[in-house]
Amino acid sequence: MTFGSNQMSGYSAGFSWGFKSEVPVKSQQHGEQIALEGSQSSATVRERAKRRFTAEEENESEIGQHVGVVRKHMVMKRKYNLPASIQGQPLPINRGLELLSKEQLQDVLLEVMKMHPQVQQTVSGKIMSCNFSIEKCTELLKGKLEALYGSIPYSRSYEMDRLNDYAFVRMKPYILEFLNCLIDCILDQIPPRVENVHNSLKFLDTCTDMVTHLPRFQLASNNYYYDKCLEQLSYVWCTVIEHIARNTIISLNDEALLCSWVQKLQVYNDLANGMLVRPLQLFKSLRSVEDGVSSSTANSEALSNDATVAYKP
Repeated sequence: MTFGSNQMSGYSAGFSWGFKSEVPVKSQQHGEQIALEGSQSSATVRERAKRRFTAEEENESEIGQHVGVVRKHMVMKRKYNLPASIQGQPLPINRGLELLSKEQLQDVLLEVMKMHPQVQQTVSGKIMSCNFSIEKCTELLKGKLEALYGSIPYSRSYEMDRLNDYAFVRMKPYILEFLNCLIDCILDQIPPRVENVHNSLKFLDTCTDMVTHLPRFQLASNNYYYDKCLEQLSYVWCTVIEHIARNTIISLNDEALLCSWVQKLQVYNDLANGMLVRPLQLFKSLRSVEDGVSSSTANSEALSNDATVAYKP
């Protein structure tokens, strides 16, 4: 069967006509084989690379994603905690205590001890371990005494002992505060709290001078607290004198000093209407003092006339 040239050309479309050697055919086959092997090797490499990425970098990828989430959370949390505006707040306790006045601090401490009685033992122990000077106690008493004189009505004169009942009602809280403070300070300045008896006598002298020159009232019953305090002072004087009597060094070597104390006590006894006669007699009973009392009687009378006036603001 013969085909026409046109028909033959239709079947040979896309093919090269003419003679072709076997070498190109083999080279073509060899190229195709190389290409096939190359594609297979590249696929293998890609698979290996893909497996390496999965094994080694999968954890790093997960960690990176987690860090991104954490950072986002931290930023959101920081923004959430950022206050819209700065607000005032009270002082810390240590700074507040520095700014409190003495009265405010005392009120706070008393309130705490009232609410928590066990704290009172600790505070009491701290106070007992402190040794307060005579000057500090005297300054405290002068402040109380100033408040007492400040409570006297302007229409009355306290120098003539003519204060009436109205003045007593007005002055009573200040009188009690001063007298109670005076007794508390005296008990802290005598043996065994204080070893130096001379310092005890000095402070006792100052306190007795204050009490004997306090403004008195017309009605005798209104002077009850004064008289009660003088009675307590009398016992304190006797206690200190007994300590002096047991100390032979003071009794023998300080005869002149003891005689001067007898003279002062005689003056205070006269101002107190004889309420200090017991310590005066006890002082005179000391052998070292008894010998010098007779020679100092005249000086004692002169001292009584020129008695110093107690502290008055």
